Formats: sequence, C-alpha cells, structure tokens
Amino acid sequence: MSNAAITVSKLDIGPCQVFFDGDDMGATLDNVVVNFKYEKADLKSDQTGSAVLDQAVSGIDVTIETSVAMTREKATILKNLFKSADYAGTAPADYLDFKDKVALRMLTLSKTLKLHPLVEADAGKDYDWTFWKAIPTEESSYTFGPSEQGKMKIVWRVLLDMTTTPGRMFRYGDATL
Repeated sequence: MSNAAITVSKLDIGPCQVFFDGDDMGATLDNVVVNFKYEKADLKSDQTGSAVLDQAVSGIDVTIETSVAMTREKATILKNLFKSADYAGTAPADYLDFKDKVALRMLTLSKTLKLHPLVEADAGKDYDWTFWKAIPTEESSYTFGPSEQGKMKIVWRVLLDMTTTPGRMFRYGDATL
C-alpha cells in the first residue's frame, strides 16, 4: 500500500466568479472549465520513416466553457457575451439585435477575462486565472423547459496578446506580478 503525501489544504473545490472587462458575469451553472493545449508539430526525416524524432511547439489553444444563469440581465451580462450584437434601449425594454456582421474582427472586441475562486478572499489573487485577450465565441444555446433552469452555454476563445514580447495567453496566479 502506498502512503502518498497528501496536503488537504492544497486540494481545490468550489465555484469561481467570472469577470469580463471588469464586469461580474453573475451566477454560473455546470461549472467553469478551462481547456488549454500546446499544439505540437512532429519532426521526422525520410531516413527514419514515420518515426517521430522530436516535437516542436507550434501554438497554444485556450478555451473556457461556462453557462450563464442570469439570462435576463441584458444590460451588463448578455451585451458583453454577444459583442457582435447591437445593444439598445433601457431595461427592462432593452434588447440585443443579432445582425449580419460579416468580416467583423474579434481582436478589437477581446477583453480581459478573470476567474476568481470564491474560496479566496476578494484581495487574494494567488489562484486567479487571467486571460488577457478573451472573446466569447458567440456560439450559444438556450433551452426553455418546465423542469430545468434556463441558462446560456458560453465558450470563450483566448487570442494571443501581442502587446507584450513574447506574446501571452493567460496566467494562473496573481496577474499583477
């Protein structure tokens, strides 16, 4: 039998707050999932056939998935999640118009996305996740039904922040360091 060294205080559990461009995105459902993967290109030679001799990093792909529960909050939440839509009116008579926006570029609409674990104090930033150039993909689904709370599935794509050298995607830890 193995006696693994386990430090219970290092185990993580609990939901997080989601902030986009400084705005709290409110209640979430179905957990918040961060997906990241370094893409790699295989290095081969004719002389060694199909054997992979090495791999080189060719990029990084980062997405965040969540479901937003406060679907009737158009003014501060939904207008931030659907950046291509036009927001107008005054609550509760406000609205989002989804129009054809072919060739609209997303980089200019990207903002900082921050995930802050609720088990940490507001001032505690050591376990925050900060994505400098995040944009909601604007692919969503909404289900109406009598037995399940309404929610909107949101997938965020992280773009490479080229304002620094080298470019950066995200930080796990205090973003001010």
